[in-house]
Amino acid sequence: MSEEKDFNYVSELKRAMNLLTENKAIFIGQCVKYSGTSMKHTLVNIPEEQLIEMPVCEEMQAGICIGLAIKGFLPISIYPRIDFMLLAFNQIINHLDKIEEMSEGKFKPKVIIRTAIGSTYPMF
Repeated sequence: MSEEKDFNYVSELKRAMNLLTENKAIFIGQCVKYSGTSMKHTLVNIPEEQLIEMPVCEEMQAGICIGLAIKGFLPISIYPRIDFMLLAFNQIINHLDKIEEMSEGKFKPKVIIRTAIGSTYPMF
C-alpha cells in the first residue's frame, strides 16, 4: 500500500486534533467525551482531562471558551452541526470578535471553532 493511500479526511482530522493537544488545547462541546456524534470519532487518543462534555447550551459553551482563551488555553469549541452554532453567534460575534478592541489590546483570545454541515436533504 502506498503512503499516499494512508491519508484520508478522517485520519487527517484525528492527526490534527492530536497535534492540538500539545498546545494546552481543551476540547469542549457535545459528545466530545462520550459517543453520540461523528465528531467523537476524531477525538480518539485525546487525554480525558482535555475533554469537557457540555449539555445543549451553545451560547454558554462559546462564553466558556472565551474565558478559557483569556486564561491562556486554546479551546476547541465543537458544535456537532452548524445549525447548533447559530445559537452561539452572540458570544462569537459580539464578544470573541471584539474583546481585543474592547480591552485595548489587553486580551487577544484565540478559539478554534469546529463544526460540520449535515445533510441538506432527507435521508430517505
